[in-house]
Amino acid sequence: MLRKVCGIGVAVIGLLPVSGCVIDGSESGANATVENQIEQYIDLDNSKEHPLGLIFGMPEVDDRLDYNSGDREDWRYIVVTEPGMMTISLNLDTPKDIKGSATIVDSEGRMVRTQPFIAGQGFYEFRDIPVTRGIFYFQTLASEGKSIYTIAASYRATPTVAAYAPPPPPPQPVYEEEEYEPDPPPKVNEPRRNPRPSKPSKTSGSSGGSHEPKKPPKEEASSGGTRLVGNITVMTPKADGSYEVTIRNVGKDKGVESGAIGTIEGTSIKIETTQCFATSCRALIPESANPKSLKKGANVIFKVN
Repeated sequence: MLRKVCGIGVAVIGLLPVSGCVIDGSESGANATVENQIEQYIDLDNSKEHPLGLIFGMPEVDDRLDYNSGDREDWRYIVVTEPGMMTISLNLDTPKDIKGSATIVDSEGRMVRTQPFIAGQGFYEFRDIPVTRGIFYFQTLASEGKSIYTIAASYRATPTVAAYAPPPPPPQPVYEEEEYEPDPPPKVNEPRRNPRPSKPSKTSGSSGGSHEPKKPPKEEASSGGTRLVGNITVMTPKADGSYEVTIRNVGKDKGVESGAIGTIEGTSIKIETTQCFATSCRALIPESANPKSLKKGANVIFKVN
């Protein structure tokens, strides 16, 4: 992040104000660009000792890196109040114009996770990183070129285990034997009239057949293919009014490839994926589809064979 500072002083002779931004009245000076005039830049977040804050759940933060102008690294600090899982997303506006990396560091200066920038790839996500109570730092570094970027952070607490003994297992079912009314004593030389039936065998006999319940038939996929539901997690506006979106829970692992067509649930808007990864895809929503009316978390339906 850069800020321009122009020094202002007072000349001793005549007590005339003197500005650090020089004005050249010549023809070449009148046509000079701002970059050619005398000016000084101060990078407010260029070190781990002077970071800016990054708060969980807040809207995306815009910043920039420009190697040639001296803004070569930015630092953000993140406060974690209890153990949980942290996710940080980074989106470069012009990934083809910059080389560098993004790194997460703990309070002791130890690297937790790092990712070099890949040519042409704008979106990066450090997902579900286990963290403990403390302060963490996020560094974006430019080794060449420049780009505007956006970052955001989210957090979810780790479920705690109750400090009491687990409940006892459910009692085993008790099978009561069927009671039979005894026959009266038989007369001499007379067989029993109603012999007591024998108990059914626990295992299926050769004559009795199997008593196991039949397994239900497997459900067959519909002729239209398997229905997959993804959700929009990142929306980045473009200069032409379109929006680039990131769709989670779908991707190559589930059969969704680049060029797949999805429908935003509850609307008639159809979008085509431009790039797919293992568990996510990116797509472009044109301005004609009024993407401003959509919200993060909207579902996108895909059908794959």
